[in-house]
Amino acid sequence: MNRTSTNIDMIRHIYNELEEKKTIKINIKKLTDSDFNDEFMGCLEIKSLIDDLLLIPSEKVINNIKDYSKKNSNVKFINGLY
Repeated sequence: MNRTSTNIDMIRHIYNELEEKKTIKINIKKLTDSDFNDEFMGCLEIKSLIDDLLLIPSEKVINNIKDYSKKNSNVKFINGLY
């Protein structure tokens, strides 16, 4: 595996998009190459941080959505409940 295809395969593996044969190769490489395993673990950590950023809206965003909903709804909004 050359470096570029290995990196692409690593990302595909992290997102569970890699075919089984290449998944086995990646798993073996993680066990036998500590530098590769460190890089893989770093990518997992980055993915986790990105997932957290994408899934947790700020309080400001939530309030903007609520304000928009109040302004554009025909339903009465009382104490945070419809």
